[in-house]
Order: sequence, then C-alpha cells, then structure tokens
Amino acid sequence: MELYCTRPGCPAPLNRVDIAEEELRSIDQIYCRACRMPLILAGAYIPIKPLGRGGFGATFLAIDRYLPDIEYCVVKHFRPEGMNAEEVAMARRLFAREATVLQKLGNDHDAIPDLYAYFPLTVPKMGYPQEMQEHFYLVQEYIDGEDLEHELQRLGPFDETKVIELLKAILPILAFVHGRNIIHRDIKPANIMRQRQGKIYLLDFGAVRDLFATSKWTTVGTTGYAAPEQYHGGEVYPSTDLYALGVTCLRLLTGLPPEDLYNAYTGTWQWRDKVHLSPHLAQILDRMVRLVVHERFASATEVLEQLQQLPRRVELPPSSKPLRPATMPLPSAPAVATLPLAQPRPAAGNVWGQMFLLAAVVGLWVMAAVVKLAAPVGASIVLGLLLGGWVWYWGRTWLQIPWLAGLWIANFILLAWLVPGAWLRLGVGSLILGLVTVGILTLTQWLRQALR
Repeated sequence: MELYCTRPGCPAPLNRVDIAEEELRSIDQIYCRACRMPLILAGAYIPIKPLGRGGFGATFLAIDRYLPDIEYCVVKHFRPEGMNAEEVAMARRLFAREATVLQKLGNDHDAIPDLYAYFPLTVPKMGYPQEMQEHFYLVQEYIDGEDLEHELQRLGPFDETKVIELLKAILPILAFVHGRNIIHRDIKPANIMRQRQGKIYLLDFGAVRDLFATSKWTTVGTTGYAAPEQYHGGEVYPSTDLYALGVTCLRLLTGLPPEDLYNAYTGTWQWRDKVHLSPHLAQILDRMVRLVVHERFASATEVLEQLQQLPRRVELPPSSKPLRPATMPLPSAPAVATLPLAQPRPAAGNVWGQMFLLAAVVGLWVMAAVVKLAAPVGASIVLGLLLGGWVWYWGRTWLQIPWLAGLWIANFILLAWLVPGAWLRLGVGSLILGLVTVGILTLTQWLRQALR
C-alpha cells in the first residue's frame, strides 16, 4: 500500500510499503524512508494521499487502522515552516480553535464534520536532528464528495434552481452555527462540500470567531469573499457570513471570480447583466452583498423566509449522517469520486484538448490531400475544419482525449504508409493546424470577454 509523509519539504513523501492488513494493525511505527518522519500518527492514523494545501497547513486522506473495518478520515496538518513567531502563534491558535469548534458543533449537526482527534507531534527537524520541531494534527470525518469550486470548474455555472437549493441547504447550517454565537468568517465555494448523495456540508472552521470572544483577532478570510468589516479588523456579525455566502452565489452563477464582478471605483457589485434570474432572487442576493452591515439581512433565518416566497423548486434529497464515516475497503490511494449529476458540462481544459486533437487529425488529411493530390491548401483547410467542427459539435460529449489521441496516431500511421516520405510534413502540419485552431478559439474567447 502507499503511505504519505506529512513533513513539509520531504524530498520523497510517497512511501510504498508491502504490508498485510493484520500486520498494519500490530506494527509499532513506520518511518518515511526519505526524512524519517513517523507515518503512523497518534498510533492510529495513517495518511495515504494529499488532498490540498492552505495558508496554514495541508490536508491528507488517511485511514484509522484500529477500527474493525479500516475507514477513511481526514488529517489536517499545521505547517509552521516559513513563519515568524507571531504568525506561528496565530496559526496555532486558529488551528486549535478549529478543533474546539468542530468538537462543539460537529457532533450536534449532521452537516458539519465530526472531530475525531487533535494532538501535537514533536520530531527532530529535517536536516537538523539536534533540533526538535512541533507539529499539530487534527483528525476529522471524511466527506466523500466534491467541493463547489471544483464542481463549478467541472460542470460550469449554476442555474437559478441549483443556487436556491444551495441556499436552502447552507442557510440552516449557518443559522445553527450563529445560534451557537460562532461566525465562520471564510464562506466560499471551496469550503462547501457536496457529498456523493447530494448532501451539503460546511467545512474549514479554522477562521471562526466567537461573538463573545474578548481577545484581539487578526483579519482572516479569503480576498473577494470576506466582508469589508473583516478587512478593517473590526467586529463581525452573522451578516458577515451572509455577505460571503452571497458572493459565493455570484461566483457560482456567473463562473467569474469576485474581483471580476466588483467595481472598486463605484463600490458596487456588477453581475446582473451576466445571468438571468427572477427579480426576487436577484434582490435577495443584492441585499446579501451590501457593503454596509445594517443594510444586509441580519440573520440566515431572514434569508430563508425570503426564499420561501419564491416559487417552489427542486427540493433537496433526504439524507442522514452516520455517527462514523462510511466503511470502505483498505485503499491504495482513492480518488474523490465523480458525483452522479446529470448532463455534465466539459471542463475548459478538456474542450481545448478535444479541439486541438480533432484539428490535428483533420490536419493529417489536409496535408495528405495537399501532398498526394496537390489540392489547394486554403480550400483543403477550410473543408477540413468544417468537417472537424461538424464532428466535434455532434460528438463532443463522447469524444474523449485518450480516444482522440489514439485516433491521431492511427491516422498518422495509415497516411505515412499511403504517402511515403511525407511523414514529417504530415506530423508537423497537423500539429500546427491544431495549435492555430486552439489559438484562434482562445483569441475569440478573450475578445468576447473583453467586449462584454
């Protein structure tokens, strides 16, 4: 199986270990071959795959070896490298705060991950074995799904129905959190997870603030989503989270980052001309992202009451959360599964790859016609692109990149055999046509966005 080292800067963090499940339960410790970092944390948790990195730490998919059926969990690691003493102290406080809040909230609400453990680990510093270094870990429930930022990139902008579903799912969670006198302070698409069955979870409580806290807190949040009062380091309110949720909806509706929707010169959000919404929902979102605190909704419940006045739309599927994560067989390195949502829209990178390979395949036949039949270059290219465009338009949902790459190789071998001595011109010409096609499409898209 594959184990993953959590030490920052480890030159070879992936460790492949040949070990049986029974031995995995009984062995005392396994160390990283490259840096000697312990791979079994707190005697139980074994990271197997990195999930992401943030400002203060990294997140890993892990297994708990002591449960009857080895199960997945998430290990968050506080990374102190490159920080001064003040930054380390603040990051450590935020990290500990997240553990406290998860313990306080997770067991009481089924849409907030449960906390399993929080512990320090002191090990020799890499390269300086005489110096000891302290690491902090947080272990929480694993949610098998996809965050909304990745869902947006995979499926494209949300429609009105989907945004209403999201608001009806996330607002009760915020009402619960605010009812415990907690402000999340970092609502954004990347911190909202959709489970495979469709259930919405709120993640990353590292930036939370207690409404009754008296200690001074440094500004925390994500640029573009954080409300103005967060930048000024002043008080935060339930409407602070509603502001970030409103910006999150604008991001999901338009597909554009917040900085492209906010006009700093006029101090206004300019998004209505980019989407078609019912006037009532547009008014709700406009009020959520007002810059002045008292002009926004005061609570998540108020927003929900306004949403109830909208025409009834698709309801969220019923779901319930088990007390522990769902059991799974011992993995090597699982990937986050694709959610079963209907009619996915291809990601931009896939579309460009499809267009390039299809144009390259067409280019092979264009070059063959020019070399073998002495056909006019311009006419051959135009006819070839028209044919390729027609094929892509009708088959873009099933013309996958590996299939197109294999098609190009097969056509290249065939035409190199039919047109002896022209293999170099065939290959170079087809690739140039593919690049020119993608370049023209990219320039066209850029001009459309610039002229909007």
